[in-house]
Amino acid sequence: MARCPDCGGEVKYKAPFMVCLDCGLSFKRGEYDSVRSTIRSEFKKEMGESDEESDRKERQRKRDYHDWLMKKED
Repeated sequence: MARCPDCGGEVKYKAPFMVCLDCGLSFKRGEYDSVRSTIRSEFKKEMGESDEESDRKERQRKRDYHDWLMKKED
């Protein structure tokens, strides 16, 4: 479920915008993605996580999902 970067409320897609159901903030999908990535990078810096470490975790998460999915299909 998508969350509002301003208030943390639930965000729904109502073409062509993403709209927060709590505060009414609306933005296009590309704007939402860029704000979300900015917030994530700031959070990672505050937590002291390096770019290499976060890249490694992301690759591992994708590998784990792929392995789980392939196991499920058998």
